[in-house]
Amino acid sequence: MYISNLTSARYAELSGKIDTVVIPVGSLEAHGMHCPLGTDNIIPERMCADLEAEIGDEILIAPILNYGYTPSLAKFPGTITLPAETLISLYSEIACGFVRWGAKYIVFMNGHGGNIASLTLASDMVAAQGGTVLTLSWWATFASDILKICSTQGHAGEDETSAVLAIDASLVDDSKRGVHMKKAFCLPLSGPGQVEQRYPDAMNGDSTKATKEKGEKLYAMLLEKNIQFIHRLRSGNHTDPIA
Repeated sequence: MYISNLTSARYAELSGKIDTVVIPVGSLEAHGMHCPLGTDNIIPERMCADLEAEIGDEILIAPILNYGYTPSLAKFPGTITLPAETLISLYSEIACGFVRWGAKYIVFMNGHGGNIASLTLASDMVAAQGGTVLTLSWWATFASDILKICSTQGHAGEDETSAVLAIDASLVDDSKRGVHMKKAFCLPLSGPGQVEQRYPDAMNGDSTKATKEKGEKLYAMLLEKNIQFIHRLRSGNHTDPIA
């Protein structure tokens, strides 16, 4: 259930029965010249909408936190980056707030790679306050499953562009799709000239292979996996691998 739609009285009723809060997080940044600036927001929002439709009576869904840490793409128009310290405070304070109101489990539904370090540190802070935190970064957590649907992955590449097409094809400018397959030999890797080498036109990967059909298959897989991981989180079995 979407927390924003609940009254305070209804939230009080549900917080005693529903122990899991999903917090979508993203970013506003360039995604090539063909995908929307809000790509990292609309994908987690779609995943949350799918969860609401399937297991909405089991989870509470918080409003999205739609700015992130993205200095690597700051040169591209429309990119807004926040300091990591700000995000650590934002993520931890919000999650701890839900823990104080009875949540046992927090799931960060993350759409942006630059947020991972801040989410990791914030999760430790939430754990110190008694919460158990899981971060699902869809392109990373489920990379092996994505590569059964798409031939490549990349920033505004085949997988991410397909995910946008499945939401609203009009958001993608087909005339500006491109290919750039050069990636870092090891991550993390930062330094002068990295944007020009790895993200010319703010993208890497092969967006020309993206299709709406691939995007729809991605969301079907992600829904199944997200539910599986949330149920495992709530089961208390936090050690054995998920097959």
